Amino acid sequence: MKKIMFSLLLLMFSAAGFSQTSVLPMDERGKYIFLEVVELPVVKKDVMSANAKRFFKGYSKSIKLNSSEGDTAFYGKGKMILSKNLIGVGHPTGEAKYNISLELRNGKYRLILTDFIVTPYERDRYGNFVPVTVSTALEKSPGKLNNAEWEKNMAFIATESRKIAEKLKTIMSNTIKDPKPEAKKPAAVSTATW
Repeated sequence: MKKIMFSLLLLMFSAAGFSQTSVLPMDERGKYIFLEVVELPVVKKDVMSANAKRFFKGYSKSIKLNSSEGDTAFYGKGKMILSKNLIGVGHPTGEAKYNISLELRNGKYRLILTDFIVTPYERDRYGNFVPVTVSTALEKSPGKLNNAEWEKNMAFIATESRKIAEKLKTIMSNTIKDPKPEAKKPAAVSTATW
């Protein structure tokens, strides 16, 4: 009976371990892609456009807005830092650059993160982690030796993509065009008359 309970317990933990590795799907070009379509029937299109601009301003350090087609499509580039953490202490292992596109329609939007390029980090002579000159696309086969590192990077990229999508969803669900009202400027004080 103890052997059966132990094997069932072991089976449950191994199934939980396999379920945590999430792989991004591939698109028709053979590139890994994170795609999310969200319907927001309450939010108007002009408010969604203002929310999208607010999203890109909020992520200005990691996502840069390259171009936009009116108020219906926004295109940019982003970068996420891959890290290795052990109980809160870790170091960066690389960076993943990607393309982001946000397209708006009446009552819904589509977020696409694709073209992931991974650049590993190495320590320089001063002890800082700096990017290596060689970058590889995420789609390139890692081989047997680097397969574990590739799977960790893939899981990290999928998790960070979901975090970006959740942040975008909270910003896009705002129904007010300008949520922060402008503060009134105080009246100018005249020093000429007293």
